[in-house]
Amino acid sequence: MKKENFEIIINNLLKYDIDFAETYYEKTKLKSYEFEDSKLYNVITSFDEGIGIRCIKGDAASYAYSNEINSKSIEELISNLEKNYEKCTKSKEIKLKEEKIKSYKPLIPHDKFVKEELLEFFKKIDKYARSLSDKIVQVQLSLAEKNKKVKIANSESKYVKEDRNLTRLYITVVAKENDKTAKSYSSYASSGGYELLNTFNMEEVVKELAESAIKKLYPVSIKGGMLPVIIESGFGAVIFHEACGHAMEATTVSKNISVLSGRLGEKIASDKVNIVDDGTLDGFWGSTVVDDEGNKTKRNVLIENGILKGYLIDKIGSIRMNMETTGSSRRQDYTFMPTSRMNNTYLLKGSDKIEDMIKSIDYGVYAKEMGGGSVDPTTGDFNFATNEAYLIENGKIGSLIKSVSLIGNTLDILKNVEMVSDDLEYGVGMCGSDSGSVPVSLGQPTIKVSEILVGGDK
Repeated sequence: MKKENFEIIINNLLKYDIDFAETYYEKTKLKSYEFEDSKLYNVITSFDEGIGIRCIKGDAASYAYSNEINSKSIEELISNLEKNYEKCTKSKEIKLKEEKIKSYKPLIPHDKFVKEELLEFFKKIDKYARSLSDKIVQVQLSLAEKNKKVKIANSESKYVKEDRNLTRLYITVVAKENDKTAKSYSSYASSGGYELLNTFNMEEVVKELAESAIKKLYPVSIKGGMLPVIIESGFGAVIFHEACGHAMEATTVSKNISVLSGRLGEKIASDKVNIVDDGTLDGFWGSTVVDDEGNKTKRNVLIENGILKGYLIDKIGSIRMNMETTGSSRRQDYTFMPTSRMNNTYLLKGSDKIEDMIKSIDYGVYAKEMGGGSVDPTTGDFNFATNEAYLIENGKIGSLIKSVSLIGNTLDILKNVEMVSDDLEYGVGMCGSDSGSVPVSLGQPTIKVSEILVGGDK
């Protein structure tokens, strides 16, 4: 689609009594590779193209989309939207002004890394993992590459284009002994190309996964309760992503149903808590140059020294809250209306020492690898699983324990962050919400939470 086509759509909509009109177009190529049983068994390539059109009147929006890009289908979309509004007695027309941006350029583009090279990479991982122990019985590898071209235009004369490239690798190692089976996995992802494969030490990663999977064959049980917990650096930040990140999105804040609605400037956390969401970090999985409303992404300070400093705000949120947008509007694809979402959310470094955290605990848990979780942003209540956790007794890390749940409330955990180290690392994931599933990075240093409900099995 050309700029002139977007202008025609927007100007047709402006003949009706609306405050804002927007057109979002994308063209996507997705390719994935699956490796298991020491062989590449699946390669899938898919293509998608579509358009979404949104109208806003007051703080309410209507939306229509199609995967057919032709005059007839677009006319039908416009006609369906126009039914919701009165015709204007005096309409206006706009001319789109292209905003030039510089898309992230992969260092090793997807089309420069041939299948034979990937196959050798997979075989190397598989062979090394199996050589570490006869208990390693399976190695599963999954790699996906996505190329998405986005064009966004709206009635404020904005017209912007961005090329987005994403690459993600999963490594899963499975151990078995007698009738017991366990696995460990790791994921690496970036907004770039195959330079991703040079960002980690393959042998170190695979060795750690193999050792972890073997340990998980024989976990011990613990007695749960309100316990101190040390949470890993990197993906451990999922607890902040879920527990407070979603509660700071305008999706719920603007409706005054978030546990953090109306609390700007309040002390909601310990002095140790400093949280930022930044969509500009070069090469990060959750980064884009512009958000899905065409606004430049930025670094947004959310919590500073325990004080709530900001929210993540999209167009609808800005209208309802009478606040500026923060470059935080995202969507899975053209089939979704955009909403306020996180990009790369992380807890800043502290100065505490991990050894001091461990020594300070008589009986507690070290959550070395967090699993998935969920939160109700209206109450702040959350529940998380651990994939790998250890018992801490008398200031020392002991046995690997059976998977436990961490259960609590947003405001409680924020206030109970007692120690923060300086080993800031990042993890990656997919975040689901009203506008679908989007890539996010999340990060933190190792932290100690003074008290959280641990669901044991004794």
